[in-house]
Amino acid sequence: MCSYYTLKHHSAVICVSCGQLHEKNGTHLYDYYQPVDDDMMCYICLQPLVNPIDTKCGHTFCTQCLKNYLKVQCKCPVDRLPISLKECQQSSVLVRRLLDKLLVVCPNVDYCEDVLPRSELEAHLLHRCRGAVTKCIKASLGCVFQGPRSALQSHLWECPYKDQQAAKNPVIDGEVSTIEIQRTSPELGISIVGGSDTPLLCIVIQEIFPDGVVARDNRLLPGDQLLEVNGEDLSMATHYEAQQALNCYSSLCRLTVYREKAEDIRPVEKEEILKITLTKRRGKQLGIKLVGKRNGPGVYILNLISQSLAAIDGRLKPDDQVLEINGQDVSYGSQEEAAFYIQKSGDEVEFVVCRKSRPQTPDLIRSTGNEFSLKNTSSDSDTCKLTPCRKFLERELAIQKDPSESLGISVSGGVNSPQGDTPIYVTNIKLTGCLGRTKQVKKGDVLLSINSVSLLGLSHNEAVKQLKLNTESKTITLKVLDGPEVSQSTPGNFTPSWLYWLQLPRICQTVKTISLLRGPNGSLGFAIVGGRDSSLGNLPMFVKSVVQDTPAAKDGRLRCGDMLLSVNDQSLKHVTHSDAVTFLKNATGYVTLAVKAARYAGQV
Repeated sequence: MCSYYTLKHHSAVICVSCGQLHEKNGTHLYDYYQPVDDDMMCYICLQPLVNPIDTKCGHTFCTQCLKNYLKVQCKCPVDRLPISLKECQQSSVLVRRLLDKLLVVCPNVDYCEDVLPRSELEAHLLHRCRGAVTKCIKASLGCVFQGPRSALQSHLWECPYKDQQAAKNPVIDGEVSTIEIQRTSPELGISIVGGSDTPLLCIVIQEIFPDGVVARDNRLLPGDQLLEVNGEDLSMATHYEAQQALNCYSSLCRLTVYREKAEDIRPVEKEEILKITLTKRRGKQLGIKLVGKRNGPGVYILNLISQSLAAIDGRLKPDDQVLEINGQDVSYGSQEEAAFYIQKSGDEVEFVVCRKSRPQTPDLIRSTGNEFSLKNTSSDSDTCKLTPCRKFLERELAIQKDPSESLGISVSGGVNSPQGDTPIYVTNIKLTGCLGRTKQVKKGDVLLSINSVSLLGLSHNEAVKQLKLNTESKTITLKVLDGPEVSQSTPGNFTPSWLYWLQLPRICQTVKTISLLRGPNGSLGFAIVGGRDSSLGNLPMFVKSVVQDTPAAKDGRLRCGDMLLSVNDQSLKHVTHSDAVTFLKNATGYVTLAVKAARYAGQV
């Protein structure tokens, strides 16, 4: 039965399940993104089936459509044979799952352009849609505003209670929340990763700095997605656009955020639904051994007996879940029930099974050496986009200077620096210093060596010591790598964004090994995006979110925006997203991850 929140004229209402206006006891209505096959249509409403039900005469209708029809006459709408609701049964699991996967357009077209599977629409309307009806965050003070979430920001500037302090409303797991934070300094004290131009697609909080504005407010967490700031939409913002919006200072910072539930971020296994019919032969057994599992309902194929009909046919596989036998739903059945349906079948046994994706063999996923990069389209990092990997220009500079003169630069980075294990890069240049006069080095450039002494793999203090030791001569030789982001005219210290770390060449990368032990529910506690089948092209795997109170969060080393290179020595390079998920799901006990990480990226 539907839930409803707005009464229209007499009996039609806006349904929160489908977001459409229909009778209270009517069937849900959807705007479908693509044409739907005629075989999936209801004969009564002439729309794709919703909660389908089968009659004894072999016809399929929406359950609610048939209920309403039978109130008028107890005959099948197609062949006019007498039927009753008691004689009907729910349609097969295969049909229901195919219907759930149909793509629909969000009905709030004035505010939202999302296209998503039909089964996910209700949760989208309740928690994520910009057109979803929401209350004012000052409702506890008496404000009666209710309207689309996209209109909330405009209302808050005019709310009669805007200057009154309400109790801090919490950020709720699995929902969109709007909070207000008193901004006592220009910096919020967070770092961000992601953007519409990156594999993460959304803006995510990577780090919250102690004693910062956000930390003192104590409501936001690493992994929260930022959807709006002071009315500016961040859901489609690039990484740099989000940085600029978050850096705009106002005494009151209003943030709209979404926090995923722990179960939401568990990787979803790819499923394949198969329909397989076996023909019985006298003197030959089917040869299927069935088993239940301790961790959930259902019947699974344990193995196939050698030289049996099923083994010779070869289409059924061990660990396939049996969903139906001859049209009988056994997805929540027992071994005995499944065996009964097989034994009482005639010459043919029709199985509907669910098969989880399995990892590819190492030969199919070996590395080809290709890489990707995120390239800035302007010198001062206004925008960026994914492009094929560019070659980094490595330059060797001979610098003439007074022996008592310093290089005239400030540097940051190094192993175990606050930014993580990074190379040494230039943050500022004194224009009157020896390097400033030559104009051959820019803020953001990476220093590889000085006088043939490598600076890679050194801590910040060790690198600074080498720079000072080698500057006491008239001529020094610097090996410099053009930075992925550089600046010559911007005042102040150069601060790399998250994209800077992603673009560094392999020679500058330090890979960390992180071992995690699965939690009691089997989850490691993080979600991934990317893969060779990504909508943005062939991309590495990135951590999109880390959920609190999970093994990944408690360990503390894995962060949103980190790049995953391997799982238990299984390379993740050039694999599909579903294969990477399978590797993670199949890894048992301690799971060892090779990670390319950078902390404190994209500070705001």
